[in-house]
Amino acid sequence: MVQFNTRANEILLKLVYYGPGLSGKTTNLQSLHAMCSDTQRGEMFSVNTQEDRTLFFDLLPINLGYIYGNAIHLQIYTVPGQVQYDASRRVVLGGADGVVFVADSSEAKMQDNVDSLSNLYHNLNANRLNIKQIPFIIQYNKRDLPDAMAVGVMNRRLNFRSVPYFESVANRGTGVLDTFLAITRETVGYTFKKYHLDKKIKDFDEMLNLIESNVRTSMRELPPPQEAPLAPAVESTVLRHSNVSVADLVPGKVADAQDLLEDALKSNMETARLYSELKQVKDTLEKKNEEMSQLYTQLDRANQDNLKTRKYLEGLVQNIGEAVISYAPDGKILTWNTAAERIFGYSRPEIVGRSMAQLTPDNLLGELDQVAQQVGRGQVVRDMATTRLRKGGIAFPANITYAPVRGNDERVLAYSALVRDLSEQRDLQDRLVHSQKHEALGRLVPTLFHEAANRLTPVLLESRLIAESSLDPHQAEQATRLAKAVDSIQSLLQPLLTVLNPPSPRPLPAQVNDLVREAAALVDAKAQRMGVTVELNLDATLPETALDPGLMVQALTNLLLNGLQAMAMSPIKRLRVATRASGENLQVVVQDTAPALGEACQAELFDPAQATTTEALGLPIADIIARQHGGRLSARSQEGLGNAFLLELPCTALPTPPAVPVAPMGLKGAKALVVDDESFLLECLVDALGAWGMEVASSPRGDEAIQKLESGAFDVIVSDIRMPGLSGVDLFEWLKAQRPAMTRRILYTTGDSFDAKTREFLEASQVPYLGKPFDLKQLKQSLERLLETPVEA
Repeated sequence: MVQFNTRANEILLKLVYYGPGLSGKTTNLQSLHAMCSDTQRGEMFSVNTQEDRTLFFDLLPINLGYIYGNAIHLQIYTVPGQVQYDASRRVVLGGADGVVFVADSSEAKMQDNVDSLSNLYHNLNANRLNIKQIPFIIQYNKRDLPDAMAVGVMNRRLNFRSVPYFESVANRGTGVLDTFLAITRETVGYTFKKYHLDKKIKDFDEMLNLIESNVRTSMRELPPPQEAPLAPAVESTVLRHSNVSVADLVPGKVADAQDLLEDALKSNMETARLYSELKQVKDTLEKKNEEMSQLYTQLDRANQDNLKTRKYLEGLVQNIGEAVISYAPDGKILTWNTAAERIFGYSRPEIVGRSMAQLTPDNLLGELDQVAQQVGRGQVVRDMATTRLRKGGIAFPANITYAPVRGNDERVLAYSALVRDLSEQRDLQDRLVHSQKHEALGRLVPTLFHEAANRLTPVLLESRLIAESSLDPHQAEQATRLAKAVDSIQSLLQPLLTVLNPPSPRPLPAQVNDLVREAAALVDAKAQRMGVTVELNLDATLPETALDPGLMVQALTNLLLNGLQAMAMSPIKRLRVATRASGENLQVVVQDTAPALGEACQAELFDPAQATTTEALGLPIADIIARQHGGRLSARSQEGLGNAFLLELPCTALPTPPAVPVAPMGLKGAKALVVDDESFLLECLVDALGAWGMEVASSPRGDEAIQKLESGAFDVIVSDIRMPGLSGVDLFEWLKAQRPAMTRRILYTTGDSFDAKTREFLEASQVPYLGKPFDLKQLKQSLERLLETPVEA
């Protein structure tokens, strides 16, 4: 019976060659095996009697290829023709999907043909198969015999169903392939129609023709025999029955010879099938080893690029404003950045290898032990207000965050300390006003963001490409870890980017309750580590509204994380989240059990200028996202009851769907021009688009891109904005004048979308853009949307 493997989209069909003894059944299989190409044929198996004289059955696996979503595999069996092996024939015939009856053309063998056909009828009935329904083909073999009967006479005696029939000389290969193609076509067609698979195929007959074409292409002709025709020499694997002793049987159970024979045959048939699968797996593994060797070469190149990125990131750490220190569990200092030299007064050679106790007043040495216990258990100690010593024993106020440094096995190997000198901060707060902070930040951040984004984007794209295309799980895991490392750097920059460049929502139909559940799932692991109970009380009657789901989940996640952080030292740790409708607004309430906030603190909650860490930007970012949706975020605090944050959102009408849905064009075959002055990023973009089947041309300069546009046509353009010489803005002006249709098919990538001139251009032109760093999913979705945009005026 046909076997379906839905996980692998495979269909396994069983064909049986039946007929009297010595009629040529095995010779048919041997000829087919010899005709098959090396990549198409499997191994041939034989099961013999204990005397190793009589053939019980042969198994020949053949792969028809991947047809309309299903890989079709054939298993071809023969049965022994001798009368004494009727039980064997019945077992092999079980579950057959198609039958070829091989008749001996000799006049002396006509009665044997008739008897064998009658035997086939009875054995099919025994297996609950109907000879009048099962796909059935007749082959009149040995047509080269001098006493061969006329085909018309044989047809009248044997072809009671008027099925297709073929003349053959099997040991020469004549008629063998035609017979095989006919039973294959009949069996596949019958099976697809029986299980209604043909309904999914537009032209079913064309599919059958395709199968026949595939088989003919993969077959080769047998060489002509030198003298007398002989059966093709085919190596086969022989499986033999072992002696079964009565002593091996279960006591009290009657030994039945028929049962023993059937069990032995079924066992050997299954062994042959598994052996064939094992060989295929072996071949696949060998191919994957070759691919892995190529991937190792690619990974080595990626490692070189990663080393460059690592040096760049190390430069960021060395030049960060806070002291970044790592030290071993015994207190010995391991790393020391430039800010630590400035704050503490020790150079790196002076302090590395010394104890952290050297930086701590004597009366606070117990604090180090307490921190070591907490961080050693994997906890993060945030914003600890304390006192530390500069070189020369000068004390100064400090704020320190301790965190574990983990190895590959998640064991805590060392501790990190992020030290902020509060004396400098207080001095700055006295000298700078609120507006000056934003002004200074606006001068310093754009260049940093642009350069960081340009360097992070290719690393992120390359790691995603390796992870998605790698067949080696270990290499894919390495690439995934690399992508996560880049994501972690991106997460450091993203909060500040959100503050400086508030995102514009893309409203979609959304259910607020679903977004709350998604945000709760994102913080669930951290809540469990902290021992916080998260309770959801969601109003099931809330209507859908128009929101940007991604931005709203970000805002809700920030609210929940703020509650978790606030309850770090609370004896009762419970976070309640409720939703409700109030008039024309939808409300989300997040209630924690943390100590109540003072009025002065509440006034600064949503001011990004008051944030001292990226984590502290969570509430300001949530407030920004709420206001971008036309809503607002407010806080209320009461001693003994904790703090409540109220997020109010307008219940906005859902966007009207397009009258006629546009079918996606897809990326395969589309022509793309990629323009970017960063060579590493340019190569990564070309690789990514090429992997999606696009025809890609690239250019590192705007003027060179114009030359390519003048000499050829493209479906889409991907361009950076800030480039030396001709910028992305200049390229857009040229397109407006020379190729106006392409102004609707250009996608910009930029790392400084918050720059005044860049924002002015993007808002005026209304062209789509991706803020760097971006990942493959964002890039692919943007290109697909862009290709759906009509270019006509």
